[in-house]
Amino acid sequence: MTDKKQSHLTAHLILIVSVLFLVFILIWANFAILDEVTVGEGKVIPSSQIQIVQNLEGGIVEKIFVHEGETVNKNQILMKINDIRFTSSYNTSLKKISALQLEIARIMAQINNQPFVEPKDLKIDDLTYTSQKALYDSKSEELKQLNSQLEVAEHELSLTKPLVAKGAASKVEVLQLERSINEIRGKISNFKSTLLERLNTAKSELAALLAADDADKDRVTRTTVRSPVKGIVKKIKINTIGGVIQPGVDILEIVPLEDTLLIEAKIKPKDIGFIHPGQNATVKITAYDYSIYGGLPGKVEQISADSIVDEKNNKEESYYLIRVRTTKNYLGSKEKPLYIIPGMMATVDILTGKKTVMEYLLKPILKAKHTGLRER
Repeated sequence: MTDKKQSHLTAHLILIVSVLFLVFILIWANFAILDEVTVGEGKVIPSSQIQIVQNLEGGIVEKIFVHEGETVNKNQILMKINDIRFTSSYNTSLKKISALQLEIARIMAQINNQPFVEPKDLKIDDLTYTSQKALYDSKSEELKQLNSQLEVAEHELSLTKPLVAKGAASKVEVLQLERSINEIRGKISNFKSTLLERLNTAKSELAALLAADDADKDRVTRTTVRSPVKGIVKKIKINTIGGVIQPGVDILEIVPLEDTLLIEAKIKPKDIGFIHPGQNATVKITAYDYSIYGGLPGKVEQISADSIVDEKNNKEESYYLIRVRTTKNYLGSKEKPLYIIPGMMATVDILTGKKTVMEYLLKPILKAKHTGLRER
């Protein structure tokens, strides 16, 4: 009897524990929240076009600083083209510019009757400066002599005019002196006109040279080939040091690495109704183990307007294309980033809602309630 009683008590206790456990499970299932996720398969696509690097003038390859697959920053040097022919032209242009600027300074000094001093900001060789200084001195002496002749003639005229009234000098002498003064003044006027004419010509020549100088400077600058964007070197088409680059041909291809990534994924038509732009998503790159490196957070950016039919294995499968933009372009840490490039395959998990465990458990029953017992 005692054993029977003990067995009954144990069974009763097990029943109570089972009921309590079932109640606990039901309560937990009613409050525990699970994510509803729609999964799509896709790949990383370029968020901007592949950048083609060219050179306008072409030339001979002097040095290559990168290799295919290397990550480069914006404005990083990729290649050096021999610049001798452009540098020579540029330096010649600079010398002509400096010489003209010195000549203009010399003419301005003569027009304003000021000392001629070499401008401090000009890089002038001694021969050029000496030549302009000698020209300044000779022109200044010429003008000085003309002014002296004018002064003497005017003084002589002032002395001669009173003598005409007294009969000590003739009017012819006065007329000759006045003619001489006019000739000297004409020479001084021509002297200054010649200076002004040369000044205007020099300024025009300088403007033309400065414009050409900018072009020469650009040519020299372009011999250093730089990356237009941050990205990955996809292809180097000229690999030979000393090789000839034809003007305007493609030299390198750079796949842009933006701060974000764009993933294009396929979604089944039955799931598309639950997806809309702005939804959160997790991008898992198949090349990197998700359990180790994790995924990339992102948002749905675009959904195709219509389904697309894909004929695969003689089967027509429909799907919608969506695009997801991530918040960063690498996995791992900032110190040791694992960059992701276009073409890598990815799985996209899109959060479409949340449900309790109870709702998941009751879903088949509710579905059967609405669809069951209707067959013929």
